[in-house]
Amino acid sequence: MKDFIAKDGYLSLIILSLIFIFVWIFYSFSILLLALIVICIFLFRAPKRELVCSDEKAIFAPMDGRVTKIENIHHKDLGECVEIAIKNALYDAGNFNTPFAMSIIDIRLRHGLFLCSELKSAKMMNERAFILAKVKENKTIALRIYAGSFDRKLKLDNISHDLKAGDRMGFLINGSISLLLPKDTRIHIGLNDEIKAGSLLGYFA
Repeated sequence: MKDFIAKDGYLSLIILSLIFIFVWIFYSFSILLLALIVICIFLFRAPKRELVCSDEKAIFAPMDGRVTKIENIHHKDLGECVEIAIKNALYDAGNFNTPFAMSIIDIRLRHGLFLCSELKSAKMMNERAFILAKVKENKTIALRIYAGSFDRKLKLDNISHDLKAGDRMGFLINGSISLLLPKDTRIHIGLNDEIKAGSLLGYFA
């Protein structure tokens, strides 16, 4: 099961399966419970995504989803940088991975609500994580990870100091991730592009 279902869905799937079996034995076959099991399997599926190239300067999509933002911003820890935001929907696979090899400097987890991401206040009030890291050639980058309305908890995997591109970081049902990259990053995707985890976003200069 671990090769097809994200571990974040094990508990839900086991509980639904036990209830389904109990109801079937002592009452009758339940189409509704079977449908819930199928939906659970779909939501927590974990298809294997391969990186499209092995270039050390490549930046890969951390998860399946749609590009919702590409713009230059100023961040207090990074200065002038470019932000690429990716939002995944219920029909997207929820695993998210490291977009490039990096050495983590700091992780800041903020507990909060699980509001609909379309609300203006969601990014300020929803549960979120901020990861500051170094990449090749001593460049500093950051990841902002936001829980969605169907995520009951934002949980990162056991993250070591040094990560390789494509390492699993966690799971989001309908959250979003923003990559804060150096201003001279070469970007190869456009706004509203539908992308898959492991696909190419661009290259570090």
